[in-house]
Amino acid sequence: MIKLVYVLQRRDDVPEKDFHDYWLRSHGPRVKGHAKAIRAKRYVQSHIIDTPGNEGLRAVRGMLPPAPGITEVWWDSLEDFQAAGADPAGQDAFADLGQDEATFIDIPRSQIFLTREHPIFDFTGGRKLGPEAAKVTYLLARKDGMSQEACHETWLADHGPLVASFARASGMCRYVQSHTIAAEINAGFAAARGLTEPLDGITEVWFPRLGAQGRGDPADAQRAGPALVEDERRFVEMGKSRCFFTSEHEIFDER
Repeated sequence: MIKLVYVLQRRDDVPEKDFHDYWLRSHGPRVKGHAKAIRAKRYVQSHIIDTPGNEGLRAVRGMLPPAPGITEVWWDSLEDFQAAGADPAGQDAFADLGQDEATFIDIPRSQIFLTREHPIFDFTGGRKLGPEAAKVTYLLARKDGMSQEACHETWLADHGPLVASFARASGMCRYVQSHTIAAEINAGFAAARGLTEPLDGITEVWFPRLGAQGRGDPADAQRAGPALVEDERRFVEMGKSRCFFTSEHEIFDER
């Protein structure tokens, strides 16, 4: 499968509460209503959690402020996604969704890019987590001067196993890397809609709940943060990236 990631920024004239309410209760069902026309298989919204932990994640890395949230939409394949965009019914559906998005999203400050997921570990047994679960969403821009290929290789082959080594001690229960693909299509999105340049991918780390405690030696949990940040600096341009806690809202799953 492939996954479209949409990093949302709120319009300045839309109050924060109204933004989240409209996105979840109005736009979400609208997307679900168009799911067949656009051939989408799954749609999830991840809304920012208001917690001091966001500043902790940002400050230690020197990152950009959090985004209000991200949308993720899955397709069976890149070919299915392209076929939906070439079909008149799909074109009409995408146009309707784009018009609706413009009423609450600051499009020029937002980002859209296609990705492919790389699951690193999952201790949930594949079950869906409850509403109390928290997810660290890490929006990643590669280090200046580094190729996207080298960034993805370092992230997957080196950093992924390092995170896994601290997983249980830190209370993590699932970790997925989503690497950006289809550069030409992403550039077309940006040009057509006036979007900000796409990122190189996202990391998502799930916890059973905010503030979940790990198991094992507490010293391992204390070492995890500094060790992971130090390794991230090898391939992440911190001043162009973001990291913050979110809460997932699954709108539909037809996989």
